[in-house]
Amino acid sequence: GNGKARTFVVSQTPAFSDSGGPVSLTFQLRTDIDVQKPELLMEQEGVSELVRFTDAKATVNSKGDMLIIYAGALNQYYQKEEGAMLRESVRTFQIST
Repeated sequence: GNGKARTFVVSQTPAFSDSGGPVSLTFQLRTDIDVQKPELLMEQEGVSELVRFTDAKATVNSKGDMLIIYAGALNQYYQKEEGAMLRESVRTFQIST
């Protein structure tokens, strides 16, 4: 590998409010991380590649206050209970109007 990571937007979902309430953008990123020795990673971690998923949500309220939450984990954890808790935390994040 060349020691670089590549990040891609996997999904994005805007949420608009007609009532002047919060407006939000939720998105997910996938980062492929180069591995120098995949065979050693397989031996130590049981995976041959490193992929990180990051879930994020940006919310703006009617006063113009913006808050952003994001959380990420390597794929082997993201696909388990830890990832479900991470996704739920980001999904339910909200600010008052």
